[in-house]
Amino acid sequence: MAKKRYILGLSSPLLKIEAQHESITGRYQPGKRLNNREIKTMLDKQFMRETLTDGAKAYKAGRLDRRGFLLLCGMVGVALPSVFAGDAEAAANEIIFWNWGGEATECQAEALGKSFEEQTGMALRFDTSGPLQGKIKEMVDSGNVTADACDGDLFDAVALGPNGYLEPIDYDVVSKEKTLPQYALEYGVSVILYGYAFVYDTEAYGDTPPTGWADFFNTAKFPGTRSLYKWANGSLEGALIADGVAKDALYPLDMDRALAKIKSIKNDSIYWGSASEAHAMVVNGEVSMGMLFQNRARNIERDTGGRYKLVMNEAIAMPGAYIVPKGNPAGREAVMKFIANAQSVPAQMSLFECLGMTPSNPEAFAQIPEDQQFYAITSAQNIDNIIYNDPTWWGENGSNAVNAFLDAIS
Repeated sequence: MAKKRYILGLSSPLLKIEAQHESITGRYQPGKRLNNREIKTMLDKQFMRETLTDGAKAYKAGRLDRRGFLLLCGMVGVALPSVFAGDAEAAANEIIFWNWGGEATECQAEALGKSFEEQTGMALRFDTSGPLQGKIKEMVDSGNVTADACDGDLFDAVALGPNGYLEPIDYDVVSKEKTLPQYALEYGVSVILYGYAFVYDTEAYGDTPPTGWADFFNTAKFPGTRSLYKWANGSLEGALIADGVAKDALYPLDMDRALAKIKSIKNDSIYWGSASEAHAMVVNGEVSMGMLFQNRARNIERDTGGRYKLVMNEAIAMPGAYIVPKGNPAGREAVMKFIANAQSVPAQMSLFECLGMTPSNPEAFAQIPEDQQFYAITSAQNIDNIIYNDPTWWGENGSNAVNAFLDAIS
């Protein structure tokens, strides 16, 4: 009698095998005696198969969480799709959404999770550790893919997709008409827009406030300290606009020209790497003008009692995008339905109301409330004056651009 064997706290014993009397693989011939190596191989295969079956049952019953089950798959060296071959132990009863944490999680749960679960019966869960490109690569390369969709930027789709790290977007399910035409790419689709803009100190500039990036970079006419995004995106575009480049002629970015402009105010600049840093620099009075994410401006105006005001002219529109890691656990069909649901007008308006992220679905533009038009990238008030980020250029050149920018400001 074989001994009972257990793994990862699963309570079900694995089946015992008597190699002389029953087939394990379906190729066993009755009456043929197996040698020790054949017995060991079959025992190992049976052990893995039954361990995974027990794990799948424990997962579905709630005795084992998703991460534990995915770890189990990785330990025995079996890809998730093969565990759930056929109808059997399908793990796709939830979507794992990899985001950046903070208030976004609560807002996305409300805006995206509830309606998706009502439509599909699938829950929305979150990994809040932040889907950096390097993390996505590491996860896919390991064969242990634990996320279904990522809250990223569209340039991530350009950088990762052609190299085999992302699933292509299924535009038979996801609609190209529910985003801006230039932001429906092969491996990612923009669901929201945010923007780089700047605020200024009304007490410093009185009746002649700055009105665009040329003023932001003019420290002779508008003296004072500036804050810029240290990861280059938006900072380079603002510098070129300030130097006289037309907004429809920005790309490909002239790096030498942009960096020369950045260096021209280097002695009057400080740099931030996160939205909270940008916010703190303004509300603590460290800067006279501060570049920031436009959706933070309402909070800054509130937190400074109206002392700092937002300039939306020439704001740089960034396509926030949903991308899908290659081999996502819930499968392509489920995650494409999730993305399609996020394109709906109610979902996008809910995200705008909660996070200030502007809808990318043109059907939602007209629903932006009048008192919020000023803060929305795609409102009727702003849409003709914004600059559209080129995710293809950034996806192909982003690493080099960031390194050159960091060298310039160091």
